[in-house]
Amino acid sequence: MRRKIDTSADDAPGTDSFLDIVANLVGILIILIMVIGVRAKGAWVESKNDVQQVLADREPLPDVSDVRKSHDNLHGIVQETEEQLARIEGIMVSRVNERDNLNMLVVAAERAVDEKQDELDAESQDRIQLKSRIRLASAKLQDLADRKRTLELADEPSIELEHLPSPMAKTVFGREEHFRLLGGRLVYVPLNALTDQLRPAARQSVSRLHEVPSVTETIGPIQGFHMQFTMRRRSIAQDTKYGSVLREVAELEKFVLISVSDDLGEPLDEALKDDSQFRQLLDTMSPNGTVVTVWTYPDSFAEFRKLKAWLYERGFATAARPLPTGQPIMGSPQGSRSAAQ
Repeated sequence: MRRKIDTSADDAPGTDSFLDIVANLVGILIILIMVIGVRAKGAWVESKNDVQQVLADREPLPDVSDVRKSHDNLHGIVQETEEQLARIEGIMVSRVNERDNLNMLVVAAERAVDEKQDELDAESQDRIQLKSRIRLASAKLQDLADRKRTLELADEPSIELEHLPSPMAKTVFGREEHFRLLGGRLVYVPLNALTDQLRPAARQSVSRLHEVPSVTETIGPIQGFHMQFTMRRRSIAQDTKYGSVLREVAELEKFVLISVSDDLGEPLDEALKDDSQFRQLLDTMSPNGTVVTVWTYPDSFAEFRKLKAWLYERGFATAARPLPTGQPIMGSPQGSRSAAQ
């Protein structure tokens, strides 16, 4: 009988290795399950804590009675607001009606003003025509009065006129003393003394003409008068052997006398008395070598005629310089000399 061969011994090593692998895998799975469980437990605890913290931080819900009370209050406010809006709308409608009424009143007032203006225009035309007739009547009345005055003068006795001899006028080249007659008052005009101051002042102002075309300055006062003078720069053509050349020169353009007051001097009747300032000044002048120039304004022509006759009796030649009202005494290199009689 043949003997059965036992093969279990040959398969034993392989079986053991397989079992070891299975055992290791099972162990690894167990470890993984334990790790996952631990982590899941920690996460659940942390999440639970967060939920509790959120619940703790959240404000408690209001009481139902408080909510109902707030709702009632809000409902009352809404109703009150609606009532106010209704009142405002009523006021607006009332204001619109008032505005319409005012517009109607304005239109009516404008119409009344236009009608009144038409009436005034008619009255104005009548008034203008009336004024025109009044002016014509006044002119006729004045003409009649002039005629009446002419007839009355024809019956009056003749007036004797005083005649002064009028010698030939001659240009003044000697010493000339100046006076002013304004408002019937006679005052000495220190034109010669101011002219003496003008010469050095003009020389000093020439240097400024290098920068500006003209210079105006004032000197004085002397015996109540200032002199304001103007120097100017002018280009003139001069012929030379090389042809015509331009040369700049400084020259006096004009001067103006400015008095500190219009009431200077003395009334003519007082000035002709023996103890007056005019008589004392005139006593220092020689009748043969002095010409008295009188700058006379229209309000003093009668006084000038009286003064001229008085000076003629004492041998003084007189030159008249009439001036328009308001114009000061002035002169320039282009002016004319006085003509004495």
